[in-house]
Amino acid sequence: MKKIINLMLITIILTMNCLAQTTENDLGKISINVVLPENKEIPAEASKLLETKLRQIVTRYGIADNGLSERFVITAKTNVIQKDIAPSNPPRISQKLEITFMIGDVMENKVYETASLEISGMGTNETKAYVSAFQNISPANKIFAEMIEKAKEKIVTYYTERCEQIIKEAQTLSVKNEYGQAIYKLSQIPNLSKDCYSKALTQQEKIYTQMIETEGMKLFTQAKTVWATSPNKEGAIEVMDLIEQINPTVSFFGEVQKFINQVTAKIELQEKKEWEQRVKEYNDQLKTEQMRIKAYKDVAMEYAKNQPKEINNTKIVTLW
Repeated sequence: MKKIINLMLITIILTMNCLAQTTENDLGKISINVVLPENKEIPAEASKLLETKLRQIVTRYGIADNGLSERFVITAKTNVIQKDIAPSNPPRISQKLEITFMIGDVMENKVYETASLEISGMGTNETKAYVSAFQNISPANKIFAEMIEKAKEKIVTYYTERCEQIIKEAQTLSVKNEYGQAIYKLSQIPNLSKDCYSKALTQQEKIYTQMIETEGMKLFTQAKTVWATSPNKEGAIEVMDLIEQINPTVSFFGEVQKFINQVTAKIELQEKKEWEQRVKEYNDQLKTEQMRIKAYKDVAMEYAKNQPKEINNTKIVTLW
C-alpha cells in the first residue's frame, strides 16, 4: 500500500508541475491585489468600473488577483485636469482625466512601476462623465503591458533573493503545527522564479503530508474512541463523519480501511445498508481525489480568507 501511495504522489507532483503553468488562477502565478484608495470625488459606480478595469489589466497579462498575497498591489490615482459644463438642456459635463497606474509593495513601501494615461468622458452628470471616461481605458494598451512586465521582473527578484528565508520561515511554522500559514507563505512564490518555485513546491508537499498525517491520526484516534464507547448505529455514523475527513494518502490508510471493515462486520443487518452506502461514498471520493496542487491551494486560500485584511488606504497613500 505504501509503495502504491508513494508512486501516486510522484505522479501527482510531476503532473501538477506541468499544470501549474497553464491552470487558470493557479498558485504559480504572481499575485497582485487590485486596491483603490478612497476618493470621495469619484462616484461609487464609476469607482467600481475603474476597479474592474484594473482586474482586466492584471488578468490579461498573466497576473492572479486571488488574495493570496497582500504585499503587491496595483492601484490607480485619478486627477481631473479639465472640466467643462456645456449649456445644453440638460447640461452635459465633459471631463479630461489623468490616471496614474502604479504597482508596488505595500509592506516595504516601494513603488515598482507606474504608467499614466489621459482620458476624456462626457455625461449628463458626474457619474456618467466618469463612467464614460473609464470605459475608454483599454487593458490592451501597450503601457500596461510594459508596466506589468517590468513589475513582474522586480517581483521575481524579490522572491529569488528571499527564497531561502521564506522556506525557513515556513519550516518554522510547520514545526509549530501552523501548517495553513506555512503553506500560504510558500504558495505566494510564483513559478516565474523557477528554482525557488520548485523548492517551495517540494516543501509544500512535505508540510502538507505532515499536516494530513497529524490531523488524520487525530481523527482516526477519535473515531476509534467513539466506536469503543458507542458500537452501534449512532456510533457508526459519527465514526464515518470523522473517517471522511481523513485524507486517503496518509501512511496509515491501510489501518483505516481495516477499521472500517471491523465496524462494517459488527453493524447489524438492518443498519448495514445505510453504513455500506456511506462507505461506498467514501471509496468513490478516494477514486476522484484531486491533485495535490488543488489541495495546497485550498489550504492557502482558506488561511488567506480567514486573515484580517491589512491593506488599507494609509498603506496605499504612502506609496504615492
